[in-house]
Amino acid sequence: MLFGQLFVDGLAMGVVFVLLAAGLVLITSVSRILFMAYGIFYTIGAYTTWYATVKLDINYFLALIIGVLVSAVLAMLSHLLIFKHLQARKGAFLGTLIASMGLMTFLSQGNMLLYGTQSRGIPVVFPGILHMLGISITMDKVALIVISIVVTIVMFLIYEKTSIGRSLRAVAFLPEAAPLFGINTNVIYMLVLMMGVALAGFSGGLLAPTYGISPGMGSSTIWTVLLIMMLGGMDSLLGAVVGGLVVGQILSFGNYYIGSSVEIALFLIIGVLLFFRPQGLLGRGIVIES
Repeated sequence: MLFGQLFVDGLAMGVVFVLLAAGLVLITSVSRILFMAYGIFYTIGAYTTWYATVKLDINYFLALIIGVLVSAVLAMLSHLLIFKHLQARKGAFLGTLIASMGLMTFLSQGNMLLYGTQSRGIPVVFPGILHMLGISITMDKVALIVISIVVTIVMFLIYEKTSIGRSLRAVAFLPEAAPLFGINTNVIYMLVLMMGVALAGFSGGLLAPTYGISPGMGSSTIWTVLLIMMLGGMDSLLGAVVGGLVVGQILSFGNYYIGSSVEIALFLIIGVLLFFRPQGLLGRGIVIES
């Protein structure tokens, strides 16, 4: 059944977009910076997972954890060496934006020097094809969908039910008042950058066995993720879920029916929506001081 096949393919893409958009929403809403280097951490997570799996012969799931940890550690160093100092200054938004673009260039070159410039692939982790109701889906995609949904649920539970999540929400809503309640905003900024980037690295490693990886994958993906954020709301995690799933379906059906023109259609759809609702479907309207 064509509709079901396209829907499942769109779901597989959409759940990865959900993880990517959620990570960037966390960073943007809490830290008030537009982290343009986000896409390269998606690439780093994918290539580190590939290297650990293929070159070091490490179990895929352990390699995936290594990819996430490498991404998170690089994010921590980026905060301590760069963003910690810029966020305390006047005009922090422009400074952090330029710094994140410089970081993107630096890490992109480093990634290519370390791992090479070739596209790579990880051997199938879950062999086999599931046939159901006239739909065929590889077991790798089934695992991709299930794992992404589980991680998304865990992320929401952390954000809504834990003390770390309450601190993140407090800094996101009232950053000036948060220190009055004993919250170290600098630590929160570092943690949220690590959490967001860890989701990017995890997404890259998770996607690698199903779709393969290439050096430019992060550069192209960051623009799709930004569109998803604008669609759902730049300060809304639930908006990231809705936006990711919607964009996944638009790309799946659009690629089949109208080919590469789907990207133009996506821009037009989101542009029209933002004209009538600038904060996105579920956003409150984030305020970033310049």
